[in-house]
Amino acid sequence: MTKTKPRLVTFGISHYCEKARWALDWHGIDYEEVSWAPGLHQILAKRCGAEGTALPILLLDESIIQGSDKIIDWADKNTPHKDRTLTHSDSRTIERRADDAMSVHIRRLSFARMLPQSAHLVKPAFLQHTTVPHRLAGSMMWPVAVRVMMRAYDVTTQASAESRDRLNVELDWVESMLSDGRRYLAGNSFSRADIAVATPLAHIARPAEHGRFYPMPLNETLRDDYALWLDRPAISWVRDLYRTRKSMLEPVAA
Repeated sequence: MTKTKPRLVTFGISHYCEKARWALDWHGIDYEEVSWAPGLHQILAKRCGAEGTALPILLLDESIIQGSDKIIDWADKNTPHKDRTLTHSDSRTIERRADDAMSVHIRRLSFARMLPQSAHLVKPAFLQHTTVPHRLAGSMMWPVAVRVMMRAYDVTTQASAESRDRLNVELDWVESMLSDGRRYLAGNSFSRADIAVATPLAHIARPAEHGRFYPMPLNETLRDDYALWLDRPAISWVRDLYRTRKSMLEPVAA
């Protein structure tokens, strides 16, 4: 464990950051969360020695850990609750698919619907937890950040339909695992697989227990997209997981 409190660098709106946050909370690891503004984060990430600019980043005494999967690995090794590992069974395999497909297309659909017409609704969700100087810098850089995000996440005229179709496939996949009545996706206990699937789907489920991107208003087109899935078993499972597993500092009975 580090001598000083680890610092978790996030975008408040990011489900990858929520994934890292949940893992640290689950293990009872004390940390400080700081949020960086989009655009400015590229400069700050390079300054602290990160290999890339993606968040989350965990800043330790003499090193940094970048990426939600690696932060979970670190938390599993440094937990004060050694019996609460998040890695077992086929949890990594499920996590990789959730990160590489479901998470990518949730983000792409959201950006395709929101950024071209409603970027003003997205901006506060990125900036609400930043410091005043970061908020001012982020506001100045916001028009450029929007263009960069649209290009980086392939926001084209076909993006919404393509990502909707892929998300239907991913929801079918989750529900095929849940169809045998299991409570957790990998084995008999809560794992990184559950976190990796629940955090992107929380954009749709919008559980009350989620304290970060839940308040972001949705425009009508994205709200209509999400409405197609609100009654699906996978979304009900996400709401239940947040309700029963989001307060993680004390062990929770299975």
